[in-house]
Amino acid sequence: MKKLALLAFLLVQFFKIYAQTPHLSGKVEVVMATGQITCDFVLSNIPNLGKDYQLLLNKGFNIKAIKDSVNQTLKYSGFYGGAMRGEGLTYAPLYKDSTMVNPGKLHITYTGAFPIYTDTLNFIDFKGLIAFNGKTMRATDQSKWYPIIYDIKNDRQMEQMTFDIEVTSKDAKMIFINGDQPKPGPVARFKSEVPIAPMIFAGDYGVQKTKGALFLNSQMDNKQLEVFENNIAEMKAYYFKVLKIPYDTKNVFIEHSPVEKFNKGRSWGFVAFPTIAFAGIKLGDMIDVEHHKLKDSTDYPFIAHEIGHYYFGNVLQPNSTLFWFFLESTAEYLSVKAAEEKFGKTFSTKYFAERGKQLKNFKAKPLNAVKEINEISGTYRYSYGPFLLRGLEQIIGEKRMFKFLNTCLTNKNELTDYNFFKRNALKSGITQKEWDAYEKDFILSENAVSLIK
Repeated sequence: MKKLALLAFLLVQFFKIYAQTPHLSGKVEVVMATGQITCDFVLSNIPNLGKDYQLLLNKGFNIKAIKDSVNQTLKYSGFYGGAMRGEGLTYAPLYKDSTMVNPGKLHITYTGAFPIYTDTLNFIDFKGLIAFNGKTMRATDQSKWYPIIYDIKNDRQMEQMTFDIEVTSKDAKMIFINGDQPKPGPVARFKSEVPIAPMIFAGDYGVQKTKGALFLNSQMDNKQLEVFENNIAEMKAYYFKVLKIPYDTKNVFIEHSPVEKFNKGRSWGFVAFPTIAFAGIKLGDMIDVEHHKLKDSTDYPFIAHEIGHYYFGNVLQPNSTLFWFFLESTAEYLSVKAAEEKFGKTFSTKYFAERGKQLKNFKAKPLNAVKEINEISGTYRYSYGPFLLRGLEQIIGEKRMFKFLNTCLTNKNELTDYNFFKRNALKSGITQKEWDAYEKDFILSENAVSLIK
């Protein structure tokens, strides 16, 4: 009876979660030659948030109409210089000049045209850019290419949703949406009954399959694919061993051309789980087939960082003031630990020594004083943040550090602010005395970098 009661409880919790998950259905047309995207979407199963919500949509789109569940055209706020949240403008459907209460379902049509970067490139490429490069186009959840619900009270963007989307692109040979399989164009339908953040990748590219992954737009031969996959499997096994949470997904790897001019040797990657995309590098060039390894040891943590986002970015979906710390600093720290396991302690010693020199004149705002997400800059999240995590490891030891990270990963649906950091540290077994010493030496100190051994 106890087992049946537990099963019933878990089923109730499961359906509660899915009942609150938005569903996206409709059609998308992508014109590769002009950079135009036209969407006709129905966003349904919208959680009951009263008036405490907004719609987020990329600033490059012009809304044709927002309609309610009975196809009545609605007025909406935000169309005259509305506030920005990340890469999206904020909108709210109106009822009698006030935000509509619990709309449940909204029909949204919009269109936009985006630059095609070939010989003239953008000044920056990043995950939030809707990027056409003449051969492919990509758009992730961060770009807000589809309407995203923002939960105001809980400071949470609801990027993950179930979906049923038809994509038309007359000049795209292959089309892919995260959560389904890549399919040949010009028309393809994509579905996911599991909530996921949809990313679209369309254009002229091939698909390669291995036992544990898919590779899009890569030209690796079978031996290179084998070496690459074995290295990925090694990283996943290490993370499972130390974090005690299985790496329960098969990845899709995308190789794409950046729309920013990269200097020789520079590369970049991002994650939209289960997809990991790389720019500025050919994956096959990273492989030493003869010795069955990656040619450059620095490529190992580079890839391990993106693999680590399965945990911090997927298992735990950061939000609130320490969004960037719990998304990027943790993934970078994990990548250093994976490389340390692979190459020995000398790797991490050298890593922190080199980063320490780069941070010599960096003035960091104490983590407990951060009040806005973007107060954690790129240098902070990728370089200084890992020092703060290494400092905690230095005080409590490696084993207890992984227990702390596991505690963070298993406490979901909370605001990832400084209180979350401290609360889960103490919950994992770190004593108040240890935490006070950590705060004094690393969080509040201007000499935190110099204390790392």
